[in-house]
Amino acid sequence: MGRVSGAGDPDAPALPPFTLVTGNPDKRLEAERILGRAVDCAAVDLPEPQSLDFLEVVRAKGAEALQRLGHPVVVEEAGLELAALNGFPGPLVKWMLEAVGAEGIARTALALGEPRATARCFLLWTDGAREVIGEGATTGTLVTPRGSGGFGWDPAFLPDGEERTYGELPGADKDRLSHRGRAWRDLLAKLGSSSQA
Repeated sequence: MGRVSGAGDPDAPALPPFTLVTGNPDKRLEAERILGRAVDCAAVDLPEPQSLDFLEVVRAKGAEALQRLGHPVVVEEAGLELAALNGFPGPLVKWMLEAVGAEGIARTALALGEPRATARCFLLWTDGAREVIGEGATTGTLVTPRGSGGFGWDPAFLPDGEERTYGELPGADKDRLSHRGRAWRDLLAKLGSSSQA
């Protein structure tokens, strides 16, 4: 775990070291594209509090990951807020996805007559003494799944201003628009400014 520069920019301030806690190879790949470097990862099965509060969930995951690994970590909590369901399932989307798939999520919104949705991602870096949270959100519309790229509900999410779903976008284009890409850039900016303080 050496020092890391931000977003592939050699002139960016050095960032504190961390291990990204995920067993999802797609999340690792996205992080590496955004950071412009290899990322140290650990696949740790973390308990996920059943809460609609993203911050509560990401903080609980961060505390558990730090306790288990014993060094600075980054954990993620991402979700999909359906306008038709007043923001549900939010961080509980994993279970809706497992139950009905991306097409079922889109069909639910379409059947209720309101396909608008917001994709959210929170990334938390902690070393035990402090925590820094990056947040990203992308608004869009749920559609019948298209494309084979991405993962999870990506093929059913059409970002505002785009003609392609997350599942149809090349990786770099998705990173530029996505909730996760925005969260990483926000976290990098906050970590960079706090490391200079």
